[in-house]
Amino acid sequence: MPEPSQLVLLEQLPSIKAGTKIRFLACVHAYNPKQGELILRDRYPATTPETPTAIVNVTNVLENANHELLEVGAWLNVVGYVTKPADSIKSAVVASKQNRNERTTKPLEPRSVEATMLWSAGAVNLNRYKSAVRGYQKPPSSG
Repeated sequence: MPEPSQLVLLEQLPSIKAGTKIRFLACVHAYNPKQGELILRDRYPATTPETPTAIVNVTNVLENANHELLEVGAWLNVVGYVTKPADSIKSAVVASKQNRNERTTKPLEPRSVEATMLWSAGAVNLNRYKSAVRGYQKPPSSG
Protein backbone atom coordinates (compact mmCIF):
# COMPACT_ATOMS: atom_id res chain seq x y z
CA MET A 1 0.00 0.00 0.00
CA PRO A 2 1.49 3.38 -0.97
CA GLU A 3 2.55 5.79 1.72
CA PRO A 4 0.11 8.74 2.11
CA SER A 5 1.42 12.22 1.36
CA GLN A 6 1.39 15.06 3.87
CA LEU A 7 -0.48 18.17 2.65
CA VAL A 8 1.73 21.23 3.18
CA LEU A 9 2.07 24.83 2.12
CA LEU A 10 5.17 25.75 0.15
CA GLU A 11 6.24 28.05 2.99
CA GLN A 12 6.34 25.01 5.31
CA LEU A 13 8.84 23.05 3.18
CA PRO A 14 11.99 24.28 4.97
CA SER A 15 10.80 22.59 8.18
CA ILE A 16 10.10 19.21 6.54
CA LYS A 17 12.81 16.59 6.69
CA ALA A 18 14.27 14.90 3.64
CA GLY A 19 12.48 11.69 2.69
CA THR A 20 9.01 12.92 3.65
CA LYS A 21 6.28 12.38 1.05
CA ILE A 22 4.38 15.64 0.54
CA ARG A 23 1.69 17.27 -1.56
CA PHE A 24 1.67 21.01 -2.24
CA LEU A 25 0.44 23.69 -4.63
CA ALA A 26 2.78 26.14 -6.37
CA CYS A 27 3.30 28.27 -9.46
CA VAL A 28 5.88 27.62 -12.18
CA HIS A 29 8.52 30.35 -12.41
CA ALA A 30 11.07 28.56 -14.57
CA TYR A 31 11.74 25.22 -16.23
CA ASN A 32 15.22 23.86 -16.91
CA PRO A 33 14.79 21.08 -19.49
CA LYS A 34 18.46 19.99 -19.28
CA GLN A 35 18.10 19.27 -15.56
CA GLY A 36 14.40 18.33 -15.71
CA GLU A 37 13.66 20.81 -12.94
CA LEU A 38 10.92 23.31 -12.24
CA ILE A 39 11.39 26.31 -9.98
CA LEU A 40 8.09 26.73 -8.15
CA ARG A 41 6.98 29.57 -5.88
CA ASP A 42 3.83 30.31 -3.93
CA ARG A 43 2.87 33.47 -5.84
CA TYR A 44 3.19 34.94 -9.29
CA PRO A 45 4.99 37.13 -9.90
CA ALA A 46 7.37 36.63 -6.98
CA THR A 47 9.60 39.65 -6.51
CA THR A 48 11.08 39.30 -3.04
CA PRO A 49 13.80 37.03 -1.65
CA GLU A 50 11.39 35.88 1.07
CA THR A 51 9.15 34.12 -1.46
CA PRO A 52 9.05 30.39 -0.62
CA THR A 53 10.67 28.37 -3.41
CA ALA A 54 10.91 24.70 -4.34
CA ILE A 55 13.10 23.09 -6.96
CA VAL A 56 11.16 20.12 -8.29
CA ASN A 57 12.81 17.36 -10.31
CA VAL A 58 10.19 16.21 -12.82
CA THR A 59 12.22 13.71 -14.86
CA ASN A 60 10.17 10.76 -13.53
CA VAL A 61 6.84 12.33 -14.56
CA LEU A 62 7.76 14.04 -17.84
CA GLU A 63 6.29 11.33 -20.07
CA ASN A 64 2.84 12.08 -18.59
CA ALA A 65 3.27 15.89 -18.43
CA ASN A 66 1.96 18.10 -21.21
CA HIS A 67 3.70 21.35 -22.12
CA GLU A 68 1.06 23.45 -20.28
CA LEU A 69 2.25 22.03 -16.95
CA LEU A 70 5.76 23.38 -17.60
CA GLU A 71 4.76 26.90 -18.67
CA VAL A 72 5.67 29.89 -16.53
CA GLY A 73 2.61 30.98 -14.58
CA ALA A 74 0.96 27.54 -14.44
CA TRP A 75 -0.37 26.51 -11.02
CA LEU A 76 0.43 22.89 -10.17
CA ASN A 77 -0.37 20.26 -7.59
CA VAL A 78 2.78 18.30 -6.81
CA VAL A 79 3.20 15.02 -4.95
CA GLY A 80 6.75 13.92 -4.23
CA TYR A 81 9.55 13.36 -1.76
CA VAL A 82 11.59 16.10 -0.12
CA THR A 83 15.27 15.73 -1.02
CA LYS A 84 18.42 17.57 -0.06
CA PRO A 85 19.11 20.37 -2.57
CA ALA A 86 22.31 20.41 -4.59
CA ASP A 87 24.52 23.33 -3.57
CA SER A 88 24.85 24.63 -7.14
CA ILE A 89 21.07 24.81 -7.55
CA LYS A 90 20.61 26.54 -4.20
CA SER A 91 23.26 29.09 -5.08
CA ALA A 92 21.75 29.82 -8.50
CA VAL A 93 18.25 30.38 -7.13
CA VAL A 94 19.44 32.51 -4.22
CA ALA A 95 21.69 34.58 -6.52
CA SER A 96 18.88 35.16 -9.03
CA LYS A 97 16.61 36.35 -6.21
CA GLN A 98 19.28 38.70 -4.86
CA ASN A 99 20.02 40.13 -8.30
CA ARG A 100 16.37 41.07 -8.79
CA ASN A 101 16.02 42.63 -5.37
CA GLU A 102 18.65 44.67 -3.57
CA ARG A 103 16.99 44.34 -0.18
CA THR A 104 19.19 42.94 2.58
CA THR A 105 16.61 40.42 3.79
CA LYS A 106 18.07 36.93 3.82
CA PRO A 107 16.49 34.83 1.05
CA LEU A 108 14.75 31.62 2.03
CA GLU A 109 16.66 28.51 1.07
CA PRO A 110 14.76 26.54 -1.57
CA ARG A 111 13.84 22.92 -0.89
CA SER A 112 14.23 20.18 -3.46
CA VAL A 113 11.47 17.72 -4.25
CA GLU A 114 11.49 14.60 -6.43
CA ALA A 115 8.05 14.63 -8.09
CA THR A 116 6.05 11.40 -8.33
CA MET A 117 2.87 13.06 -9.58
CA LEU A 118 2.06 16.43 -11.16
CA TRP A 119 -1.22 17.93 -12.38
CA SER A 120 -2.76 21.30 -13.14
CA ALA A 121 -4.42 23.19 -10.29
CA GLY A 122 -6.37 25.41 -12.69
CA ALA A 123 -7.51 28.78 -11.33
CA VAL A 124 -6.49 29.20 -7.69
CA ASN A 125 -7.80 31.47 -4.96
CA LEU A 126 -4.57 31.40 -2.96
CA ASN A 127 -5.99 32.90 0.25
CA ARG A 128 -8.84 30.38 0.38
CA TYR A 129 -6.46 27.53 -0.45
CA LYS A 130 -3.99 28.47 2.31
CA SER A 131 -6.83 28.86 4.81
CA ALA A 132 -8.23 25.44 3.86
CA VAL A 133 -4.82 23.75 4.21
CA ARG A 134 -4.22 25.33 7.61
CA GLY A 135 -7.70 24.22 8.72
CA TYR A 136 -6.97 20.68 7.53
CA GLN A 137 -3.64 20.64 9.37
CA LYS A 138 -5.14 21.63 12.74
CA PRO A 139 -5.41 18.69 15.10
CA PRO A 140 -9.02 17.74 15.89
CA SER A 141 -10.26 19.32 19.10
CA SER A 142 -10.97 16.87 21.89
CA GLY A 143 -14.23 17.15 23.63
